[in-house]
Amino acid sequence: MVKSSKPSKQRKAAANASKQNKRKKLKARFATTDSRFAGVRSVTVRVGDTVEVQRGDFGNPSKGKRLGDTRGRAGVEAKIVGIDASSGKLFIEGVTGSKSDDKEQGIPIHVSNVVVTSLDESDPLRMKKITERS
Repeated sequence: MVKSSKPSKQRKAAANASKQNKRKKLKARFATTDSRFAGVRSVTVRVGDTVEVQRGDFGNPSKGKRLGDTRGRAGVEAKIVGIDASSGKLFIEGVTGSKSDDKEQGIPIHVSNVVVTSLDESDPLRMKKITERS
């Protein structure tokens, strides 16, 4: 809940929030055809959820908007392998870039640039809470 109407105070509150609160705010749009989740618009992302990347160049030096080309690999659909709650970014399977020593490294994607397509259903408590919301 926002306690102030001043943007500067809202940004400060978000930056100074605890790890738990930052983690809970990592929500993404939820688009599925499963009738169990009708009416659920967004969900808190977790490792194991399948997401589709909507925007991003992923650091590809030969492609990208700045070079006059279309955006890189938007449309990739894969599982989340890591979450950085402090910066609000996700690491997605297959979305990698190469470092100067030719090692593969995951490219962080902001949570607002993805859509959750299917959930990791291994946690019954989470599934119960989400189905109650629908």
